[in-house]
Amino acid sequence: MRWLASVERETEGPTALDKRVLTLLPAGTTDLTVATQLGLSPRTMHRRLRRLMDLAGVRTRMQLGGHAVRHGWKEGPVTRRT
Repeated sequence: MRWLASVERETEGPTALDKRVLTLLPAGTTDLTVATQLGLSPRTMHRRLRRLMDLAGVRTRMQLGGHAVRHGWKEGPVTRRT
């Protein structure tokens, strides 16, 4: 598992899992719900978001969402599950 984490860190952009995170967050789900749906711990979820914000050079999640849309980091729309 340690090897996989180091490979992901070396990528230039978001991983496939990062793109799923970016797709789920605007759908109105909480960080904890996204983490649970993707099989991540809340801490890992937080680290992924921080890494994405650093990659994008933004400070807020709203800015991250805008950057993700402009740069094709997001997958297709997801409908909110209730």
